[in-house]
Amino acid sequence: MLAVEGVSVAFGGVRALDGVSFEVGEGLVCGVIGPNGAGKTTLFDVVSGLRRPDEGLVRMAGRDLTGVSPLRRARAGLRRTFQRTQVFGRLTVADNVLAALDWHGGGGGLAADLAGLPSRRRLERERRERVAEVLELCGLTPLRDAYAAALPVGRRRLVELARALADRPRLLLLDEPTSGLDAGQTDRLGEVIRALDTTVLLVEHDMGFVMGTCDRIVVLDLGKVIATGSPAEIREDPVVRAAYLG
Repeated sequence: MLAVEGVSVAFGGVRALDGVSFEVGEGLVCGVIGPNGAGKTTLFDVVSGLRRPDEGLVRMAGRDLTGVSPLRRARAGLRRTFQRTQVFGRLTVADNVLAALDWHGGGGGLAADLAGLPSRRRLERERRERVAEVLELCGLTPLRDAYAAALPVGRRRLVELARALADRPRLLLLDEPTSGLDAGQTDRLGEVIRALDTTVLLVEHDMGFVMGTCDRIVVLDLGKVIATGSPAEIREDPVVRAAYLG
């Protein structure tokens, strides 16, 4: 589903990414780990289209996305959450998630809205059913009518996750998804991710979460891939232990 091929990014004389290559199979959960400054966020920016690499390619399901805008990547099925939570604070939790479906349009424009056509009513019902389904999956149903701005950071992260899932992404990028979550919420998040029928690439510092959630792990250090493998292989890799795990 995702192929990163020889990607390099430099900021002045510093190479944030240096020939990074790896693949993520369809339906797998892949974790990206490494010390601060390893290049993890830059990698996410490249994959999501916020930054174009100086060298290399990014492919999703065989399609070259290297020169494709973030908007077109999103419409192709790529979704991303960020380290800093980004919710619509003046909207309810349910409406935050509903907003993720609005880009499809409703058919018929304003006239259909005013006339209350059956097709428009049916589409609205289907969207709200999908919102309810995702809120239940993320444990947010009791908060559906709460304003997002009033929620603690951990709950806002779950709102972001629900919003990213609403449109059934093909590739989901999660940037430090457990930040701000308590132990119970972290466990719930791991269950949700493992139950998803989508490909997930996540950056995370909670090694217990990574080892228990991911099928594959990519380790970055100083902009280079120093190891890839299963959680068990990464845990026992002497190079990884020396550079990161200790």
